[in-house]
Amino acid sequence: MLCLLKVLLLLSAVAQAQSFDKLKLSIPLPEFKINSGFGNRTHPVTRSMNVFHAGIDLYARSDTVFAILPGKVIKVSCDLITGNYIIIAHGAYSSVYGHLSNSFVSVGDLVASGTSIAISGHTGRVTGEHLHFGIKHKRRFIDPLRMLYLFGKLNGYELYLFLNDLVEFEKDSCPGD
Repeated sequence: MLCLLKVLLLLSAVAQAQSFDKLKLSIPLPEFKINSGFGNRTHPVTRSMNVFHAGIDLYARSDTVFAILPGKVIKVSCDLITGNYIIIAHGAYSSVYGHLSNSFVSVGDLVASGTSIAISGHTGRVTGEHLHFGIKHKRRFIDPLRMLYLFGKLNGYELYLFLNDLVEFEKDSCPGD
């Protein structure tokens, strides 16, 4: 049944192929400078060693934050660690934007790639202003740099299939594996 559903979705996608040229990747900030990478690190606030960092931290100073891909805003919230944050669903993937000072979107909003969604800030547990950016696949955090690289290499049709888990790419298509 699941395979049949995927085939039907694929056929539906082929019928609407003329709209795939609008499915493009945007970067989350006007400039892309990494402060802290994905994976284990010494935590900058607690100084604990080998703490898993579920995203990347990008240098930002009250900068406009952009949606990386078209999607639906599924959460706009706040917690003690991530501060003010937004989660946008893109098929089987979602993007997370944290430590925001202001949000321009609400739950349920549909956003295009490159849409202004927030202003970076220093809310939550931080040592200074920056954007925490993460990508999840089916609720599991994955390396956002690898995914941005892969998303950027795909044409609109390939990206649609990939985001909706209708096709998988070889492990070799992501650098650093």
